Formats: sequence, C-alpha cells, structure tokens
Amino acid sequence: MKIRKGFTLVELVIFLALLGIVLAIIFRVFYVGHNAFAAGSTQFQLQSDLRKAGDFITDELRYAEEIDIADSPDDDGYCYIFLEDSRIKYQYKDDIRDITDPIIANDNIFEIKRDSNGRNFLSINITGAMQGKSYNITTEVLLKNVSNLEPEAGKVIKYKKPVS
Repeated sequence: MKIRKGFTLVELVIFLALLGIVLAIIFRVFYVGHNAFAAGSTQFQLQSDLRKAGDFITDELRYAEEIDIADSPDDDGYCYIFLEDSRIKYQYKDDIRDITDPIIANDNIFEIKRDSNGRNFLSINITGAMQGKSYNITTEVLLKNVSNLEPEAGKVIKYKKPVS
C-alpha cells in the first residue's frame, strides 16, 4: 500500500475559496471600521473648532464695555470679531488672526437681543461644515456692562474691552 502525501486539486480549490471568503469578510470589517473612524474624527474636529470659537467669543464679549454690530472691521481702536472667507477672525489694532479654519457655513452669526427686563444679550449662532458633516452651536452671552442696545444681526461685532 502506497501512502500519498499532499493535497488533491479539489482540496486545494476548496481551501482557496474558503480563504478568499474569510479575507473578504476581514477586509469588509476593516473598511467599515476605517470609514466610521474617519467620520467620527471629522465630526470631532468640526465640533472642537466650533466650540473653541464659541468659547473665545464668549470670553471676549462677556465684559465688553461697548458693543455694536458693524458692516466691516475698521482700524479705529475697537476690537472686532468677524466672519470672512468662511472663517471667524479676530482683529485688534494691527493684529488679525484666524479663530477657525474655513468651515463656517452661515452668514449672520451675531444677533443682539433684549429680554423683557431690558437686559442685552448677544446671541451667537455658528454652523460649520467639513467633509459633508455639519454641526451647529448656539449660545447667548449676557452683556453685563452694556445697556440700551437696539436689536440687530450681522457678521461683524465691534467692541471695546474693559481696561485692566
């Protein structure tokens, strides 16, 4: 009796077919996981950028002594936070810097409001978009040192900081 070692052609074809199925399943799981991670990373980056911008604006304007919605930034000694080229920018004197990347999707992000008690609020509504994802933050800042403002909306805020 002769003992043969090795695989038959049929066994080899079945093995390769099963290996192909297993590899296809592994690749699909990896592909779905990679896409989910990429989408989550994009959403996280977008939310982080918008929250950072919202925190900066809130910190800058909470104790402002003068505030107004302007048509455009000027070089008049005021501070400005404004929307330009889908970016939120900050200007003080000759220094202009970006607060966000070019992700802002809406135009009028600032609105001055007055409640029934006569208190002034600045409503900030920022919508960002990145790689097909969008996110919106809305907040209101009580303007503690400013009174008698007329309600209006725009994309440029002009203000003076208190002297420290």
